[in-house]
Parts: sequence; structure tokens; C-alpha cells
Amino acid sequence: MNMPAESSPFAFPKLDGSNYTSWKEDMKIVLMDRGCWSFIIEDKPCPEQATEKEKFEYDWRKQRCYTTIYQGIERKFLPLIRHTTDGKEAWNILKTNFEPTSKARLAVLIDEFFELKFNPVEETIGIFCKRIDEKKTQVKEAGFLQYQRRQPTVPTKNCSAGYLVICGIGKFSWAISEYTVG
Repeated sequence: MNMPAESSPFAFPKLDGSNYTSWKEDMKIVLMDRGCWSFIIEDKPCPEQATEKEKFEYDWRKQRCYTTIYQGIERKFLPLIRHTTDGKEAWNILKTNFEPTSKARLAVLIDEFFELKFNPVEETIGIFCKRIDEKKTQVKEAGFLQYQRRQPTVPTKNCSAGYLVICGIGKFSWAISEYTVG
């Protein structure tokens, strides 16, 4: 009997171990919407001169930061963050465990980049360019600032110009840090 996928209280899937890159972007937006993102990006304590109401609201938002993250991951990953109630710590634990930083991940990202195809029936050139830009960002965020071009392993004498350009060995070379659509 197949177990149904865990439902998410949000409009995006829960963190399942394979979707960290998209999950963190979606979760960032939810945390921003709930006024909690500042707890992730900065360590700013509640001011001492704050009123009781302001202290209560600060504590409530800080707790909401953690509970939002908690609700956004699959149950099997909850033990990773159960020992804390701090949203920033939970965020960093998930980042450490799921953010792709290996050479194998780089290979997957590069393969995904080369598999990107433009379909004029389903998208505009602007959306396609945005998908390319997102893939480039994923490579940079994975810690790979510069991609060294692959060397051809087949003779290029009989290859088409388009193939050579796609492979980055023709007149135009492809670099992960720059591209031009024209």
C-alpha cells in the first residue's frame, strides 16, 4: 500500500530531501509574509526598552519563525530540528543537511542546465531566460563560482556549428557566469 505524500499547509511541497533549493525559496517568502524572515538573516534581540506588548509580539514572531519551518518539512526530518526552538538554528541545520555542495551535485546541476529546452508553445523567451538564470544561481549557491568548460571527447570535424556552440567549443563559448540571449 502506497502512503500518500504528506500534505503541506502551504502552497508548496514540504521539504522532502530532494527539493531543498526550491523549498528554501518558497519558505523564505512565507517567512517574509509572516514577518519572520528577519530572525533568519540577523541576530537582533528584542530592545530592552520595548513595552510588554512589543516584547510579546517579538516573542510570538520568533516562535512563529520556528513553527513555520517545522510545519514545512516532512516528519522524517523533524528529529533534525526538534532539539531547538530557534528558527535561525533550524534553518541552518536544514541548510547544512540539504544544501547541495558536492561535485556530484555540480554535475547534476550542469546536466540539468544542458537539458533546459525552450518551448515557444509553453513559455516566453523571458521565462526561459529566467529558468537559465535560476539554474546559474543554483550553481553559484552550491559553492561553484566558476565552471570549467568540458573538453570534447569526440572528434569535432563532422559536428554541426550548433552542436559546437552548445558544447562550448565553437565560435561562442559558454560560461556559467555569463550568457547572452540575442
